[in-house]
Amino acid sequence: MKKMNISDAELELLKELWVESPLTSRQLVDRLQMRTQWGEPTIKTLLLRLLRKKAVKRQSQGKSFLYSAAIRRDEYQYTVSRSVIDRLFDGLAGNFLTCLVRNESFRPGELEELRRLLDEKAAAQDEQQPE
Repeated sequence: MKKMNISDAELELLKELWVESPLTSRQLVDRLQMRTQWGEPTIKTLLLRLLRKKAVKRQSQGKSFLYSAAIRRDEYQYTVSRSVIDRLFDGLAGNFLTCLVRNESFRPGELEELRRLLDEKAAAQDEQQPE
């Protein structure tokens, strides 16, 4: 996936579509108005921007449209994370992880999950090493 410039406000709309898709513009407006101060015109402008960026797709249903995310959440998270790693950590994911581990608090079980993932990654890389 190529890097997309998605604003924080646009991301809030995308998050709704990642939770449930497809949705009508009315459903999106109702959901976003429950947790933001945005008016309907603002939300529809965000939706149009995301359509132009091809981050959201729509399909016709009668007189209305159904909207869904055109990009997967995990793909977007990786693209944004990779950009941060490249810009701030000289492309070194290990430096990024070290910074997080040293400075973040983790919920119960998260460190064990990270340890398991790192062990799996190390084992996979060991298997790929020529003997």
